[in-house]
Amino acid sequence: MLQLIPSTTPLRTFKGHEETVRAVAVFPDKRRRRRMVTGSYDKTLRLWDLEIGVVLKKMEGHSRGVEAMAVSRDGQIIASGDFGGEIIGWHGETGVSLTQPIKAHSYQISSLDFSLDGTVLATGSSDGTMKFWCTKTWQMQGEPIHCGYCVYCIRYSPSGELLAIGTSNNIQIYNPGTRECIASLEGDTDHNLSLAWTPDGTRLLSAGSRYDHTIREWDALTWQQVGHPWKGHKDRINAIAIHPAGTFVASACNDGHIRLWRLSDQRTVAIFRYSPWLQSVAFSTDGKHILSGGIDKRISEWAILTITRARDACIAGDLSTAEQLLTQDIHTHASDYTLYAHRSFVLARKLDWDHALEDAIKSISIQPSLTGFISKGIALCGQGHIREARAVFDVASMSTNQNLKTNHFLLLTKAIALFSADKHDEAILLVKELAAFCPTLDPLGCHVVETYLRIQLGVKAFNSARHDEAADHFTVAVNSGAFSSKYIHLIYEDLTVLFGWDLESLCLTAHQKRCQAFLSAGKPDEALEAHQYMMHAIDESAKASCLDWSNGKSFKQECSAFCVANGDVALTASNYDKAIDLYSAAINSNFASDAVFAKRKGAMASIVS
Repeated sequence: MLQLIPSTTPLRTFKGHEETVRAVAVFPDKRRRRRMVTGSYDKTLRLWDLEIGVVLKKMEGHSRGVEAMAVSRDGQIIASGDFGGEIIGWHGETGVSLTQPIKAHSYQISSLDFSLDGTVLATGSSDGTMKFWCTKTWQMQGEPIHCGYCVYCIRYSPSGELLAIGTSNNIQIYNPGTRECIASLEGDTDHNLSLAWTPDGTRLLSAGSRYDHTIREWDALTWQQVGHPWKGHKDRINAIAIHPAGTFVASACNDGHIRLWRLSDQRTVAIFRYSPWLQSVAFSTDGKHILSGGIDKRISEWAILTITRARDACIAGDLSTAEQLLTQDIHTHASDYTLYAHRSFVLARKLDWDHALEDAIKSISIQPSLTGFISKGIALCGQGHIREARAVFDVASMSTNQNLKTNHFLLLTKAIALFSADKHDEAILLVKELAAFCPTLDPLGCHVVETYLRIQLGVKAFNSARHDEAADHFTVAVNSGAFSSKYIHLIYEDLTVLFGWDLESLCLTAHQKRCQAFLSAGKPDEALEAHQYMMHAIDESAKASCLDWSNGKSFKQECSAFCVANGDVALTASNYDKAIDLYSAAINSNFASDAVFAKRKGAMASIVS
């Protein structure tokens, strides 16, 4: 299942370059007008005004395609490097060249970065060397550092005390003052195309392998990898960038996706899909937008802040905050179809079906999209317009680009929406048919959805005093295979966002309700057996709360009382075998009094006599 429905329409696109956009950088000063500079294989740089979206200056001077670019931290200098190994310095305000092309390396310039004070420019090349240049005289400082492999990326740490170099074999960490190599990290062994430091300098991120397609996180104190590689992309990652606040990471990939990751838990929180072979990515200075460039010759701008904050609010159940955030951004960006679709999801969670449908229709009228059609289908189901909802979900399938995973997600969403409209049998059948037709695509997703629906059916049956039926539903849920991973609440976080599902406690809920259903059905032995199975199946972190529930009045005491009362009835009717079984069940619950032991002893004696 997809973690998120990709957004396919950027807020804006900037046109002007005639070849692939290889580099994008924003200027750091928030007080000045918002500007960015871009470099392209068309041999030019372009200076842009982001407020009005126009080119301020076309910067010419390279004789080969521009491969790398950097802006000094004070925004006063731009540096660019090309395929021929030449660099040019430019004035950050005017875009006027400060130098003639300088032959810096024998092969292409792959990366550039400025020192903290902007007085030094570091250059890296596929010739295997890194060099330092004085930005006052534009003369090389000292001897080159020979890295032993092609250099793909160089990045100063936020303090300026370290310099990370990504090569075709490893990641090398240098002290730029002494030029001493203090660490060598075994990252991606074929390419380390992109590096990024967190703002506090405690972490370094790397990416770029042709085969691995992951992001790796490194501890800057121990130089050990932190956790597992971040997975999600399907091709080589060409660029990564870190949010100014250090909360998010953006990655641009050959698979045509920009992924927005949450740094704290390495989870994908947004996906933007526009064109293949994305080459560059950067955050706006205020952190509200992502800018990307690639083979389509354009720079695209994507809104991120409101969607991600609203998503977090949805997960926390704070729907009023989520609605408020989206409404505020709609007032600012009235033509952003994704905002209306996401607000429709929130309004559907609040059961405000009429306004949810209005937002869904508005989203589709601006830009037909999978997100918009899904929000409309959910809203129509909520209103009870099932026939119309089915038609909308059918149309939505035309917006999946024949992607099997996206279609799988769409059909599961349709099943859930139909179930919420009391089409229980149709919903369960759809999930079963989907699992049978695509047994290897996402079996866990089908298990999770069926389990949740079964639990809802069980609760409904239990509340109507159909306890045997409830026990059957809960038993199917427990045995579904949905709990093969304890991370289902993270893997299928979208279900929490869209429908408010509590997946984190799903396993415990299914087991506890099964125990209660057996007990209420007058089957204490099966209830206690179900309890024993639950304690064996759940993980250690859940057992503490489970023990509180088990030992409380809600289950074991009730189970013991039920067994004793029915044992007394059996004893009075001289049904001694049944009385012994019931008293034994009460004793096994550990809530039996001495009187219960005495009654069982009496029943046994009656059999003997």
